[in-house]
Amino acid sequence: MLFLLLRFLPYIIPILYFIAVNTVFYNSDYWLWLLSSTIVFPLAYFFLLRRDNKDKPVFWLAIFSVIYAVTGFAYVLILENAAIINIFTILWALIYWFYLEAVFHDFYESKKAYIMNLRNIALYGNILIIFFATASLVSFNIFLNLSWVYLLVIAVALYFSVVYLAFLRLGLEKKQTLLYSGLTCLILSETLAGLLLLPASFYVIAIIISLCYYLLMQTVSYALEKKLNRNLLIKLLAFCGLIMLAVVLTAAWF
Repeated sequence: MLFLLLRFLPYIIPILYFIAVNTVFYNSDYWLWLLSSTIVFPLAYFFLLRRDNKDKPVFWLAIFSVIYAVTGFAYVLILENAAIINIFTILWALIYWFYLEAVFHDFYESKKAYIMNLRNIALYGNILIIFFATASLVSFNIFLNLSWVYLLVIAVALYFSVVYLAFLRLGLEKKQTLLYSGLTCLILSETLAGLLLLPASFYVIAIIISLCYYLLMQTVSYALEKKLNRNLLIKLLAFCGLIMLAVVLTAAWF
């Protein structure tokens, strides 16, 4: 019975998430309860996974799930067009389903675990979280006068959590994971602090931070796998550099 429930929860949770996020715009007085529901449901899912098999680590997977849910919830608050809100929440819920489904197959080591590679999903899912969470935080700073101190504190906690999970999936030792996560988080946070001093829009800042995250994670991942060489590093730098150049030349900075 428990297995059957766990099999269907990855489909049910994204649907409930979509309903909760959209309900905010019709019953804004209950936003705290709706936000809480987007956190409680995935936590219940991971609690049941843990109960079914205590040998499998689920804590950081649950943390990622909560961060993903809250990030989508926060970003929707800065959107204005109803059509864009619906499109975003649908896509965000679909990606959420993909992550929860990948966790299920990875947890039970099914045949689909190779196809739905949780490591790759966590890497690219982190990029989405970094982008949308940074955009939301900076927009709150611009439009809601959120103190830059609170912004940086939240950003540091967020960056460390998603980076730690990414390195954890690489199978590193705890000390190495903490070291690489701390250094990566420090670089991202210092970059964000520097960008806050510039007259840049929150989307520009979010794109730059996301690119920094991608470059750092890819470089460290290839280095740990002993695949990093000069040509690969040049390709990574060129790819990020071209996107950065496109952002600088085409984006609205103010």
